[in-house]
Amino acid sequence: MILLVAVVVSGGIARALPVAIPAPLVQIALGAVVGLVAGLRVELDPELFLLLFLPPLLFLDGWRIPKDELLKDISTVAELALGLVLLTVVGMGFFIHWMIPAMPLAVAFALAAVVSPTDPIAVSAIAARVPIPRRMMHILEGESLLNDASGLVCLRFAVAATLTGSFSATGAALDFLWVAAG
Repeated sequence: MILLVAVVVSGGIARALPVAIPAPLVQIALGAVVGLVAGLRVELDPELFLLLFLPPLLFLDGWRIPKDELLKDISTVAELALGLVLLTVVGMGFFIHWMIPAMPLAVAFALAAVVSPTDPIAVSAIAARVPIPRRMMHILEGESLLNDASGLVCLRFAVAATLTGSFSATGAALDFLWVAAG
């Protein structure tokens, strides 16, 4: 109940501030204050988070994308979703490992996989303020939805490689197809 009240209060605080600060930043700050002052901790199982919170966030953007436009540009969307995420994960993984040599390479790849996917909601918010051609907007929205799938697969396999010391490219490709179809 305290967290629910904090979310409601954060909306009022965000509107009352003289400087325009996004509501999520106010919510994070207020959540940190509540956590530090009240000593509240929220234990959340990652599997439960992926089941309860991620699908509703992605469902609306997936529903809005015109399916015929997405299928027409599926090769471009897939190239961007796979290429950008893999390039980011590999490039940032090696960069992180170079910056922090004590960090194992598989752990650096896992960290890079967390930051690699773009947010489909952010794409929609940016497009609302900047005029973007329709076809490019459809490509960006589709790519951002598939980025989540490729980012999750990269993260899963980086963590598995860290724990087991092995990696399967075939398993990763099949897992990506399964997650992307879902």
